[in-house]
Amino acid sequence: MSNFHFYYKLTYRRAKYEAGIDWHREDPPPLLKEAVEEGGNQGRALDIGCGTGVNSVFMAQHGYGVTAVDFIPAALPFGIKRAEKAGVKVDFVAADITKYETADKFDLIVDGGCFHGFDERYRLLYRDRLLGWLTVGGQYVLVHFSRGHGLGIVGPRGRKRKEIEEFFGPELKLENFLPETGGKPLFQYRFRKGKGE
Repeated sequence: MSNFHFYYKLTYRRAKYEAGIDWHREDPPPLLKEAVEEGGNQGRALDIGCGTGVNSVFMAQHGYGVTAVDFIPAALPFGIKRAEKAGVKVDFVAADITKYETADKFDLIVDGGCFHGFDERYRLLYRDRLLGWLTVGGQYVLVHFSRGHGLGIVGPRGRKRKEIEEFFGPELKLENFLPETGGKPLFQYRFRKGKGE
């Protein structure tokens, strides 16, 4: 079990309320809100590393059919409860995104904090899967720690903006970027998949 997996598992097991989870945010990222507006509030959406389901429920409330995946099963009850309270349907799945199998295609994919936990080998696998799942013209929103985030060597593996753009290009074109999220060194990216990619 990796250090990240152990840490996440322990955190969710100990948390009685969402407020007890360090990375929990009640408000969806601004670039996800922007993507939903641009997407016309329709289609299929995938929430990678869904956690407590904030982003999943937000997308479902705006008309998307949502699949929400997290590799920590203890995270899912938070999301299920949130979806029930909001009166929306979300398909919550306990799975490692690098092993998750689906024939579905998605018009919107959001990653609120999964990608920066992978080493390079898993990042390449993640990228290939992402490109296979995303429809032409589909949007990908990434919330990612910047390099030099100050969380130490055991923290997330941050990358600079240029590195992220090059990693996902040329298939994904950057449409918008925000340099922080809630005063933290979390960069936001909104990409779109081009034609013929």
